[in-house]
Amino acid sequence: MTGKNWLFLKWVLAILVGEIALVFFTTIAQEVLYNGISYRTSSTFELIGGGAATFIASVLAGFVASLVLSGKKLIPLVISILIAAETTALVVLNKTSDPLWFDFLAGGTLILGVWLGYLWGTRRRSF
Repeated sequence: MTGKNWLFLKWVLAILVGEIALVFFTTIAQEVLYNGISYRTSSTFELIGGGAATFIASVLAGFVASLVLSGKKLIPLVISILIAAETTALVVLNKTSDPLWFDFLAGGTLILGVWLGYLWGTRRRSF
């Protein structure tokens, strides 16, 4: 396998591993710890705790992606695009009963967390 093919494979693998980690960790944060998070049905405590747990989950997902390949900003960018696409699809297809601002704030928080986790992992490897 040539160097370019190996690098491309690592990029794809980093994106896939990051996305799978995001799904895994957010499922634990939202479904296991809090039995689902919804603006309309969750208590204030659940919204704050679930929101914090979800943010931490996204940071961990970004960090995990950086373990596969760090220093390539395309990796968190692609994961961010996937988050934005999923959030938009959920809203457009009426798969959520939450207010629009809540869904987009949640998606934005996931994106921020992925970037922070990825940059944290990249910085960690440079020391």
